[in-house]
Amino acid sequence: MIPLDIPGFMSPAHVDRMNQLLADSAEVRAAAAELGGTYTMTYRLDGAPNGTEYWTTVFGPAGLRFELTAPPSPDVLVRADWTATMSALHAQQDGRDAQPIHEETTGDETLVKRLHHVLALGRRVATIQTRLPDLTEPSPPPR
Repeated sequence: MIPLDIPGFMSPAHVDRMNQLLADSAEVRAAAAELGGTYTMTYRLDGAPNGTEYWTTVFGPAGLRFELTAPPSPDVLVRADWTATMSALHAQQDGRDAQPIHEETTGDETLVKRLHHVLALGRRVATIQTRLPDLTEPSPPPR
């Protein structure tokens, strides 16, 4: 069991910690600066318990950072189902094979590849232990 002081996945505390690790990485800052501009890639996860969740990655001359907001027009938009995404992350965390996630990506294909390269560096630097949300259905309230 993961201790409660471990941040929830993509919670503000998780994002703050990742952003600090990313800001401290000269390798990530250099790779993001090599993109030659500022770009956003947003994951739009439909069907989350509180509606739609947005996870945005901002790439630019100062480096790479995550935000929990949706920019008005991201350079790349990835749409996926929240439950399918969380199920895949649970499988990955448990060492099981994950079912493929259906993602719908819009944006320039060449830019997507360039951003994914920098994002892979960022993941290597800023992946920390987190608590994934429970996917079991809550019990109905007693009558």
